[in-house]
Amino acid sequence: MLGLCRASGIPARYVSGYFFTKDAPNLASHAWIDFCTDIDKGLWTSIDITNACFTDARHVRLAIGRDYYSAAPVKGVRSGGGGEELSASISITQAK
Repeated sequence: MLGLCRASGIPARYVSGYFFTKDAPNLASHAWIDFCTDIDKGLWTSIDITNACFTDARHVRLAIGRDYYSAAPVKGVRSGGGGEELSASISITQAK
């Protein structure tokens, strides 16, 4: 979708984050796109192709970029020897 928008001359950007569903206890990173609907007013619309919907309160936005590499949820550089282990846990609850 991102490539289609750009090929059509529509400004678009990659968004990384999380998507909340009550029936999915284990969350993983998720992505969707923003595309510009009015360049003069700076209006953007967010669409989640995976879940076939416009974004809403279930979407938790973490980063925006040109593509995955500029909006990756975890990014860094490591140098040196030795072993290491990374562990992460995500928990999202609905606000009342």
